[in-house]
Amino acid sequence: MNFSATTLQTHSETGIGERHNDLNDLFTAPRQISHLQYTCNLDIDQVADNVRQTSIVCTLGKSWKTKEGILKMMDAGMNIMLINLSMTPRDICKEVIQYAREIEKESGYARLLGIAMDMTAAPVRTGIFEGGPSYEANLKEGARVTLTLDDHYKFKCTPEMIFINTKYFPQLINCLRKGDKVYLDDGQVSLIVKDVGLDGVNCMVEEGGIIGSYKRVTLPRDRLYQESVQLNYINDLKFAAECEVDYVFTSFAEDSIMIHLARNHLPGSTKVFAKLETRVTIKNLHDLIAASDGLVIRRSDLAMQYTPEKIFKLQKYIVAHCNIAEKPVFIIEQLLESMVSKPRPTRAESSDIANAVLDGADGLVLTMETSWGMYALDSVHVVDNICREAERAVFHFETREELKQCRLQMEQGSFDIRSVTGASAAEAAASCNATAIFVITTTGASATSIAMLRPPCSVIAITLDVSVARHCLAYRGLHSYVYTGKSEDDWALDIDNRINAAIEHSRITGLVKGGDRIIVVTGSVATSGSTNTMHIFTLEEEHSKLRIVGSSHEVAATGAQEGLLNLADRTTEQQQNEQKDEEELDALEEIRLIQGARSRRPRFSVMLSSNKSGFGGINDIRVPLCSHTYTLYSHYSHLFVLLPRLSLTVNFLSATLSYSVGLQSYPV
Repeated sequence: MNFSATTLQTHSETGIGERHNDLNDLFTAPRQISHLQYTCNLDIDQVADNVRQTSIVCTLGKSWKTKEGILKMMDAGMNIMLINLSMTPRDICKEVIQYAREIEKESGYARLLGIAMDMTAAPVRTGIFEGGPSYEANLKEGARVTLTLDDHYKFKCTPEMIFINTKYFPQLINCLRKGDKVYLDDGQVSLIVKDVGLDGVNCMVEEGGIIGSYKRVTLPRDRLYQESVQLNYINDLKFAAECEVDYVFTSFAEDSIMIHLARNHLPGSTKVFAKLETRVTIKNLHDLIAASDGLVIRRSDLAMQYTPEKIFKLQKYIVAHCNIAEKPVFIIEQLLESMVSKPRPTRAESSDIANAVLDGADGLVLTMETSWGMYALDSVHVVDNICREAERAVFHFETREELKQCRLQMEQGSFDIRSVTGASAAEAAASCNATAIFVITTTGASATSIAMLRPPCSVIAITLDVSVARHCLAYRGLHSYVYTGKSEDDWALDIDNRINAAIEHSRITGLVKGGDRIIVVTGSVATSGSTNTMHIFTLEEEHSKLRIVGSSHEVAATGAQEGLLNLADRTTEQQQNEQKDEEELDALEEIRLIQGARSRRPRFSVMLSSNKSGFGGINDIRVPLCSHTYTLYSHYSHLFVLLPRLSLTVNFLSATLSYSVGLQSYPV
C-alpha cells in the first residue's frame, strides 16, 4: 500500500509556524522552547477562543432564582450552581433544583448544570450602621466594642455597639471564652474577648480598621462546631442527599475521617469537596486530597490563618498538588468583590482571576458577586472573558511535561491500558494540532484522566449517564455530551452513533468545525474500563456520518491477519534454508497460534489500516497495548517509539506493510 505524504503545521503551543513533512518530526514533541520565549511570542491582539475551559460556579441569589434567571446565568457561562443552605430556605432550594432539571430535560440534556450545596454554619454578620448600608465606621486599636443581640441596634449600629445577626447567637455566647479572638470582615478587624454577658460580648480592638454593614463575623471554629452546628450539619447533609445534588462543599472536613463521615449521609453519586479554611486543613492536605473528590480553597478564611503575603503561595501550592493528584480544585471568595456594587472589576481582580487560571485551577466560585450583588450576570460575563484570555496564555507543553515528571517522581502515574491510551491521545492532540478529543466513557474515569493531563484542546466526554456528565463539569477542559438516541444491538454501530451525535453537537456549540482534526478514544469491547483505542480524523465541511469503531473492527482485523500470514510464510521459507535459534522459533510458534485461533490477549501495540468512509479517507489507529509485543516481535518488526513522553508506541509487524498515523504514511 502506498500513501501520499501531507504537510502539517506544528501546534500553536510552540509559537512557531513551521511545517513538517517528516513523520519523526511530526510525532515527537513540539520544539522545546522556554517559557520565557513562549511568553514573548504571545499575540496580544489575538482573539480569545470562544470555548472556555475553566468552570464557573455561581452562588444562588434572589435576583435570579427563577427559571428564566437560571437560564440567563447559564447563557452567560455558569456551569455549576452553588446553593448556600445557611442563606436559602429549603423550599427555595427544592424549587431552583427543579428548575435546573427542567431546563436540562427540555434541552434534551444538550445543556447541563451541576448543582452543589455549601455545608457551612449560618453566617454571623453585623447589622446596619446608623449612616446606612454604605456607611463605614473606623474602629481604632484599643477601643472597646460590644457585640450585641439587642434588636434596637439592628439598623443603628455604632462603632461602640455592633449588632450581630444570627440564629445561632445564643449558643455562640456559650462558645466564647475570655481571650478568644473574633474577626470582622474576613479579618480586616481583629477583636479580643474581654467579657461574655447574657446578651452581648465585650471586646477590645486588637487590630483596627474600617468596617461596614452586613460584614461577616468569624468566631472560634472548634467550639462553634461542637456546641452549635453539628446537628444542623448532619441535617443539611441529609437534605443534600434528598435533593440528589451533584456536589457537596463541606467546611467541616479538617481530616479524612470527617470526609468519610460526610459520605455516610450521602449517596455514592454525590461528590464531596473539602473546603480548605484553616491551618489544620493545610497540614492534612494530602489526606484530604486522597479522601475527597476535590478541594475548594477559601482564601478569605486562610487569610486569617496566614499573613496576606503568604496566600498567593498557598494557592499555588494547593493547586499544584491537586493537579498532580488529578483532583479538581476550585478557588472561592474575593474574586470580583468590587462588582457587588460596581459594573466593572478592578485591574487587580482581573489579574487575580487570570493568575488563578494560569496556576491550574479547575473552577472559580463567585459568592457575594452573584448571591446578592447588583451585577450578577455581568460578573459571570467578566469571569468568562478573563478565563478565555488567560487560557490562551497557558504553555501547554511545559504543563504536560511537568505533570508527567511530577507524577512519576511522586509515584502517582498509572501505566494501565486506559491511562497510557489517554496519555497517547493527549500527546497526539498536541502533535497533530487537534481541536478536540472525544472520549466514550461509562464512569467518566477515562475522560477525567485525559482532561487532567492538560491537553491543548477540549475533551468531550460522551456518556449515557446524566450524573456522570454533570460530574465532568468540575474538571478543566472537560465538556460533557449525554447521548439520548436509540441504542443499537450492534455494539460497534451503537458506539459510532454516539460519536457522530457528539461531533454534531460539538459543531453546533462551536467546539469543532469542518477542517478540524479530532481524536476519538474508545474501547475495543463493550465493557466498562476497556478504553484502549485511539483514532485520528479530519472533519469535512459537510456533516457526514463517520464509521469509526466499525471500520477499525473490520479493516484492522483483516490487515493484521494478512500481515501475520505474510510474515508466517516468509519465516517458513527462511527455515528451510537456515536454522533458527530457539527464541525465533518460539516467536514463530506464537504467530502461528494467533493465525490458527484468536489469542485471548491483545498482541498489538497498534493495529493500523487505511479505510474509506462517507466523508473521505480515514487512517485508524487502534491501540490495545500489550507488554509482550516488544519481545515477541523484536526480530521481525520496526519499533517506532515516542516515549519517554508516554505517548504512543507503534509496533510494525512486517517490512512489507506500510504504516499510517492519521496524517502521513510511509512504507517501512
